[in-house]
Amino acid sequence: MAETRRVLGSLGSEMNVGGEETLRRRVRPEETPLQRQIRRMYERREESWRPLNRQRVEAFIRLFLLCFVEPENGLPLHAVTYQKLKGALANRIIPFIERRIVATREEKYWPISMRMFEELDFFYGSPFV
Repeated sequence: MAETRRVLGSLGSEMNVGGEETLRRRVRPEETPLQRQIRRMYERREESWRPLNRQRVEAFIRLFLLCFVEPENGLPLHAVTYQKLKGALANRIIPFIERRIVATREEKYWPISMRMFEELDFFYGSPFV
């Protein structure tokens, strides 16, 4: 396909520029931010049942905020999903953060990044920041 050619807006033009295969492709349905986060977590192997590290904890917190705080994520999830998210937060994520709290100014030793802390702090409504 020549890079200077552009599609004019009709199926015939689409086929001339992109080839016959372009008409056989399926369009991926629009994903909500929640679905994108879940897919990315799965691709990067950041599920909360794996041994926790800083990246997995931050990915879980982002997923938790998308599910519970931000209303534009479309359809509500099943009640069991919310219970599992709350259980993982209470039983795995919070103890992980508590065990790794250190009194240092170097961010690489913190259990979550400053950006994630500020986002949580914004939704929590704490006067600390």
